[in-house]
Amino acid sequence: MNIHQLMDAQQELDRHIEKEQGINGKDYQDEKILALQVEVGELANEWRGFKFWSRDREPRTKKMDELKGYKNPLLEEYADGLSFILSIGNDLKIRPKTINYIHEKSITKQFNRLFTKIGDFYEFETRGNYYSILRLYLALGEMLGYSLMDIEKAYLEKNKTNHYRQDTGY
Repeated sequence: MNIHQLMDAQQELDRHIEKEQGINGKDYQDEKILALQVEVGELANEWRGFKFWSRDREPRTKKMDELKGYKNPLLEEYADGLSFILSIGNDLKIRPKTINYIHEKSITKQFNRLFTKIGDFYEFETRGNYYSILRLYLALGEMLGYSLMDIEKAYLEKNKTNHYRQDTGY
């Protein structure tokens, strides 16, 4: 996975959104952090592994879509979260070189640590907190069973969809 290529693609999408929505030059960091939290929550919901009260704890990895055929809701939500992480990194002018993953002992703990670190970043917008979010998130993707190639492909497909949405008045 070429993280710089993905960050560049995200920067182009962010410019497209700014142009289409008439929001050039405004700071939307709080909104991006909230959106990231929402996307991580949606990702957890598609994973379902934390739902001890339910007999249906299988991840949502296959769903029929009338226009696209089968899609992977879990991977799509993962790509949505990655979009906001990349966007925030671009805002901070961060260009990661090496990314060492942070793995917790379980996927549930990984989600909880990620939520905590996003909250830390909201309070203290440091490069260290940002890198921790990125490291936790990429490790989470791996823990969910996705390769870096899977993640890159899903992100680029979602990025293309998001450009289309902007062009069609989303």
